[in-house]
Amino acid sequence: MKKEVHILSSKDGVLMAGCDQSACEGCKSSLFCRGKATEFEVANPEGVDVAEGDDVVIDMPSGRTVAASLMSLAFPLACFFIGLVACFFWIPGNEPLQLLGGFIGLAAGFLISALYFRVTRKRYTPVVERKVRHDEED
Repeated sequence: MKKEVHILSSKDGVLMAGCDQSACEGCKSSLFCRGKATEFEVANPEGVDVAEGDDVVIDMPSGRTVAASLMSLAFPLACFFIGLVACFFWIPGNEPLQLLGGFIGLAAGFLISALYFRVTRKRYTPVVERKVRHDEED
């Protein structure tokens, strides 16, 4: 996944970038979107010469994008069903407790997912690919 972003700040080798919000206008998911906080960290392992105010193209391989989506959404949902089914066999005939077991599994799934992303944060950080050169038009 490649995207053009704007470098907002550069402190101690850490680049903070932001997206153009015009791409989000009219999106049906705007109510649930966490993308409203448009500042995020990007890595610059190749040492591309960038400064505050520059536009750059960042890249995150599609496989990592899919893996991040699965880990943050599908994994907790799978944990919900595991908790639900486990309680179905462990506590037969008590649907409220079975549902509670599903929600406990969901919470555990989100907790495991959050811990996973905390440990592997650098792996899922977008990387600066190149600086965008805008031709000046008068």
